[in-house]
Amino acid sequence: MSDNREYPRCRAVSTAHLSADDNALLDEITTREVDIGEWIHYIGGGYLLRLTACSAPVLRLKEAGLSKEARRVIASVMRLDAVEILIFESGAPDAEGFTTYSW
Repeated sequence: MSDNREYPRCRAVSTAHLSADDNALLDEITTREVDIGEWIHYIGGGYLLRLTACSAPVLRLKEAGLSKEARRVIASVMRLDAVEILIFESGAPDAEGFTTYSW
C-alpha cells in the first residue's frame, strides 16, 4: 500500500525577530477568540501561525498592527520556503538577514 500523505511545510524561527510590541500584540490576538485569532496560536515559548488558514495573512497582520520587520520575516519565509505553518519559537534559530530584538 502506498503512503500518499501530504504534510504541511513548516519552519521555525526565533522569537527574537519579534519586537516586544509584536509579542504583546500576538499574545493579545491569541487570547481573544475573534477575527485573526483562529489561525494564530500561543505555544508556550512562542506562536504558531497557520498561514494557509486565511487569505492574505501578512496584510491581516499589518492591519492588526504587527511591525514591518516581523511582517518581512513572515513574507520572506512564505515566499522562499513555501511554508504553510510558521513557528516563532524562543529556542529556534534566527532567520539570517533580518532584524532581531533582545527584550
